[in-house]
Amino acid sequence: METLVPLLRARELVDALRERYYFNRSCEAVGVDTSLPGRELSKDVVAAEDSPPRDIASYDGYAMRSSDAEHYPLRIVGSIYAGDAYETLPQLRRGEAMYIATGAFLPPGADCVLRLEDARVEGDRLYGVPIEKGTKVVPRGSNYRRGEVILKAKTRIRAQEFGILCGMGIEEVEVYRRPRVAVLATGNEIARGIIRDINSFVVLALLEKWGCETDYLGAIQDDYGATRRAIAEAAEHYDCVVTSGGVSVGKRDYVLRAIEELGRVVFYKVRTRPGKPIAVGVVENTPVFALPGKPTGALVAAQLHLRRYFLGRVEEPFLYARITEDILLSRKDTDSPDIANLVFVHLEDGLAKPVGFEGSEMPLMKSGDKYNVSAIASNLRSALVDGYAILERDTRRGERVKVHLFM
Repeated sequence: METLVPLLRARELVDALRERYYFNRSCEAVGVDTSLPGRELSKDVVAAEDSPPRDIASYDGYAMRSSDAEHYPLRIVGSIYAGDAYETLPQLRRGEAMYIATGAFLPPGADCVLRLEDARVEGDRLYGVPIEKGTKVVPRGSNYRRGEVILKAKTRIRAQEFGILCGMGIEEVEVYRRPRVAVLATGNEIARGIIRDINSFVVLALLEKWGCETDYLGAIQDDYGATRRAIAEAAEHYDCVVTSGGVSVGKRDYVLRAIEELGRVVFYKVRTRPGKPIAVGVVENTPVFALPGKPTGALVAAQLHLRRYFLGRVEEPFLYARITEDILLSRKDTDSPDIANLVFVHLEDGLAKPVGFEGSEMPLMKSGDKYNVSAIASNLRSALVDGYAILERDTRRGERVKVHLFM
């Protein structure tokens, strides 16, 4: 077990976990319809035909032979439009040209398209400019060739991949079954209804956005036996288990011990504020992510680690903005220079406005105060923002920071 690992190392360990366990799921054939985006291919998709199947015009103009550019005028003998079957097109002979619309097949014998802007027509006679073979033509097979691998196995299907599959005329593909994830909370205060369970429902919403099937298993009381049984049972029946709370250093924090005894802990604690007390391990060949109990800590840990497990190395959308407050970081629990502080910000006119300072909806600090991560992390309202910056050093007002966007 590695402990108190830097954020970069945590990402490497999650990547290795994903490589080993994520695709250990059965597969199924599904129809290519609107439910497909977000699924992951379990087999390569291979082209059964050339695309486009023939040379097509990429511009409105006149289909002609490039060698005829030395012999203007040419005789205009017809018109071709997108949708005209190739088999119905006449052979284009020397000295002839045909009007052609964008997207139409070039007739046999033609090898280029003279743009309308470069053409002059007098009756049925065409005058133009010198032109080379292939001008304004999309060649046959330039999109893909028959037998070519177009989409590789394990590819997550986005709108682009979905469009390609539809364009290839594929009606059914093999995909992995959606990951089934169990989510549960820990703590007497939640199990007894004293405090509402926030973390589990934040995690459930994220997991569903990431393409998972989820089950909420409720809250476990602060009892080691109950904690151990709940994790063991969930690991037996699900592809991944996510808990929140019970993973710090309190006398009733039993989750870490349960994972250790049931399986193995890959890493415990990450150098981030919030989100430091996280344990990631494996029980019965099932990854277990034990997130912090503080709501914002659980959100951060889910965004940084759980998201990476389910979506891979795809980075969140981001932009750069100038921060409007001095962010003076506390080093009270470590002298390490690589502690990553997540600062939640609102974006406005190119500025990143940190929540928590006077003038924000949570005025917990004054300008010039040390950044109070503990106060910020205690209330999920602090994350009702546009995004967050990851800062590893004191940052002065006006500096440009990278803001990861909540989507």
